[in-house]
Amino acid sequence: MAQSDRQHGKFVEITEIGDNPCLVLEGEWTVEHAGELERGVDDVARQLRDKRFDVAAGKIGKLDTSGAFLLKKLLQGKNTPPQLTDSQRALLDFLPKFSAYAPKPAKRRPAYVEFFTRVGKTTDVAVTFLWDIFVFIGRVSVCFARNFRHPRHFRLPSIVRHIEETALRALPIIALLAVLISMVITYQGAMQLQKFGAATFTIDLTVISLLREMGVLVTAIMVAGRSGSAFAAEIGVMKLREEVNALRTMGMDPIEVLVLPRVIALLIALPLLTFLADLIGLIGGGLMSLSLLDISFHQYFVRVQDVATTNMFLVGMIKAPVFAFAIAVIGCYQGLNVSGSAESIGKRTTLSVVQAIFVVIMADALFSVVFQKAGI
Repeated sequence: MAQSDRQHGKFVEITEIGDNPCLVLEGEWTVEHAGELERGVDDVARQLRDKRFDVAAGKIGKLDTSGAFLLKKLLQGKNTPPQLTDSQRALLDFLPKFSAYAPKPAKRRPAYVEFFTRVGKTTDVAVTFLWDIFVFIGRVSVCFARNFRHPRHFRLPSIVRHIEETALRALPIIALLAVLISMVITYQGAMQLQKFGAATFTIDLTVISLLREMGVLVTAIMVAGRSGSAFAAEIGVMKLREEVNALRTMGMDPIEVLVLPRVIALLIALPLLTFLADLIGLIGGGLMSLSLLDISFHQYFVRVQDVATTNMFLVGMIKAPVFAFAIAVIGCYQGLNVSGSAESIGKRTTLSVVQAIFVVIMADALFSVVFQKAGI
């Protein structure tokens, strides 16, 4: 049986010479015909599986590395055919045995080894991230201290622009969320407390949860998703376009030009947004109390004044700059670590949002423990 393509001048044919089948090889064994050669070699190998055969290669014209590789595959450890020219034999001898190309089967490790390996890798990534973040915070702090001694180095136009983007443009969505959250809290609280004849305490529930926790927490999560991701994407694109390196070439510090204005802007914007979210949220609670409990706005705000305290308000406001600093630092850090391609921007932007929200929730939990221990 023959596998041939005489139009291209290459030929793999099985003939009977003596006791064993003989493979007669012809034509040009080069990369241009590698696909047809490989199909012919595989077909012949299937027919002669576990059989002894001879090879006649005297009619091979050209032979390059691709053809030599397929010839190695066909021979499978047999001696080099004597009919080849010296240069062809040298090329064939130069290549390793075909078995060396086959991938070695991976040794399957026990399940517990795989588990602890994953735990170790995850722990190493987390520790490395924490260390890098601490180093980055140190660089930002040093830059702020240096600029504080020379206030003219602060880039006020950039700071104002970022305040507009992170605060003014975010106000509609923050206000809407604050109203909805306060209305949900009031509604759920009223449904439960009415069963015990304590519907009036619904206002207490709304005020305490909004001022201490929900106002600042929901605002910080929204800012993390909106502004934190924007910081990472903007700086990431600048990194890919070599604009960050251009700043260094011009003798400018990227931390001072790109990071510090964003950090300062968010430190100003998030407390303002939190304050407005608290006010708007209380109005939303008043609307729900009016519709559910028939409590007028006057009665509602009198009760709010009785329940709300300065400490309660300050608890939420103290958290805001801490959350803002964490969101800005993580967003800028991930942006400056973008490398390679647009895919890296997507990954770093996603990481900035996930990590910022995680840090915000963890910090909120720590604040709750500290304030509870302090009796606030």
